[in-house]
Amino acid sequence: MRLFVAAELPDGVLDALVETQAALRECVTGRYVAPDSLHVTLAFLGSVDASRVPAIADALDDACAGLASFNVTTTGLGSFGRRAQATLWQGFGTSDEFTHLAQCVRKELTDRGFSFDSKTFLPHVTLMRKADIRSGVLPMPSIASGAISTVTLFKSDLSGPYPVYEPLHRVVLAESA
Repeated sequence: MRLFVAAELPDGVLDALVETQAALRECVTGRYVAPDSLHVTLAFLGSVDASRVPAIADALDDACAGLASFNVTTTGLGSFGRRAQATLWQGFGTSDEFTHLAQCVRKELTDRGFSFDSKTFLPHVTLMRKADIRSGVLPMPSIASGAISTVTLFKSDLSGPYPVYEPLHRVVLAESA
């Protein structure tokens, strides 16, 4: 099964991201990510045998033990890839807590022998794939703040016309002081 670990987003942040997507529809063509699929990937594991899911769940439990929820704020838009078929994303302001969370998750996975995409962590939410941004005209994104409080192991099913993400294990971070 295809797996990834992600931070789930609070409702206010999700609402702002959906507003940004609506503004993008006025000037950008591409494949939009469904609102219920918006998340921040902490580690993409790829294809993993189902028998290993309990060990990944244990790694997440240990990685998040003692970590508190933290506030984030969305920032500007960015892209990966060629401008004719870019991945368009919205980022987050500098957040040491976000980076620390990703490091903790990745360390526990590594310590338990799991491999994952080792790209440097950049906290962002993919809004569109195959976006044509050659015009260079993008709207101002909606900005919102909220608390990151849940880390989830997701199964990704790509067999249909759109990806379907099924939560397999959730860890709720401690309430911040």
